[in-house]
Amino acid sequence: MTDETKRTVRAQFGRQARWYTASAVHRGSASLGELLRLSAPLPEARALDVATGTGFTGLALAARCRQVVGVDLTPDMVREARRLAADRGVPNFLLCLGDAEALPFPDRAFDIVACRHAAHHFPDFPRALAEMGRVAKIGGRVVLNDTCAPENPALARAMNEWELRRDPSHVTNRPPSELVALVDQSGLRVEAAVMTQVPLEFADWVRRSGVAAAEAAALRASLLGASADARSAFRIRLEGDTLRFAWDEIVILGVKR
Repeated sequence: MTDETKRTVRAQFGRQARWYTASAVHRGSASLGELLRLSAPLPEARALDVATGTGFTGLALAARCRQVVGVDLTPDMVREARRLAADRGVPNFLLCLGDAEALPFPDRAFDIVACRHAAHHFPDFPRALAEMGRVAKIGGRVVLNDTCAPENPALARAMNEWELRRDPSHVTNRPPSELVALVDQSGLRVEAAVMTQVPLEFADWVRRSGVAAAEAAALRASLLGASADARSAFRIRLEGDTLRFAWDEIVILGVKR
């Protein structure tokens, strides 16, 4: 990552750490279940959770693996993940600071490498993928989960514009076909790609990123004023005064050759 991007990520996620601890989206969703299923953890496995955030994916893997290491760029996220692991009595979940694009681990160190809800923040996603592949053992499983944009370019632009207005550390959500192609081009063998969906509630979505009230109001108006195609694609709807919508997600399994 560039130094400027790193500063933006650290600042943004430092502010967000306490909200992520309470986030239902990160704590558990259909995508987490698929990630665990595709990672197929064995009791003796050693796993890495890249861009662990407050550690929900790493904690879930730690219940199934001998050891899990969580790495994140943001000190506040690492501290919060350590606190959660201690509170839950999970001694086999270790945490450290590190950059997804330059992982501080030797080659072929992990049976499982997971990365969830983070790839859209990586300026050099192919480099991060190469690093995940590098630290996986031969035959190891690299499981990537992220929100993804529609294949329709206009809808993809709308989604990314909304996300960037909400979160200045956002880089891009890619369509499923591009994500699968990038995993394949990284040298991993793609063995599965499963689509899921993450339901979102607007007030929680902007609160987690610390969006100012005026911008939140403008962003809400933008979603409500979206085209019919966008409202359909993103399931944008009002339930009383509550604005709800949904992003598609993908979970990709790549195996180290």
